[in-house]
Amino acid sequence: MRGLSKRRIWAAALALIGALGFASTGALAHGGVKLEQDECVFKIGPSNMHFIAYQRTGEEEEFCEAVAKTGPTVIALEAVSDELRDMAMGVRIVKTEGNATEASNAAATVFKLEPKIYRNGIMTFEHDFKDAGHYVAIVTVRDDLGNEFVSQFPFSVGLYTFWGLIEYILYGVGFVSLVAVMVVALRAKSKKYKEEAASQPA
Repeated sequence: MRGLSKRRIWAAALALIGALGFASTGALAHGGVKLEQDECVFKIGPSNMHFIAYQRTGEEEEFCEAVAKTGPTVIALEAVSDELRDMAMGVRIVKTEGNATEASNAAATVFKLEPKIYRNGIMTFEHDFKDAGHYVAIVTVRDDLGNEFVSQFPFSVGLYTFWGLIEYILYGVGFVSLVAVMVVALRAKSKKYKEEAASQPA
């Protein structure tokens, strides 16, 4: 019976580890980017640019195409090449219904910064996203000769995704597995004490 209890404990522990591991994978799949990983990249003109979103509350995590929730969000746009770093950078955040063509609608603009040159080619700003939904960052870079490049980076804020739902389910499974480990361990310990007490001479 003791061997059976140990096997149950190990089985529950393995289930817990597996559930937490899959949950971590789900977090990355639905948009979370751990700090040691590369940021999301999009093409603009002759080079690339990084898009990073960070929320002050919650876990220390960066996001790209799927920001976890509404509220104050810090966004950083970083030029990759030296050529882009010498250009003026501007951005307009537009709320859409998942259709990138709607980004041309000025009435849907929720945030805007006119192009200017930023030190080290990194433009950082904060916006309080009041509404969950789909958004597009329309980024403009402009050189001294008036040449201009425009690119769009679509992202969502506060939307439940398939991977996000899977993540919550797996965290629930992990919690249940943890409780099961504790219950089995306590029962095994209690049974051991009872057997030791029964074996003692009267």
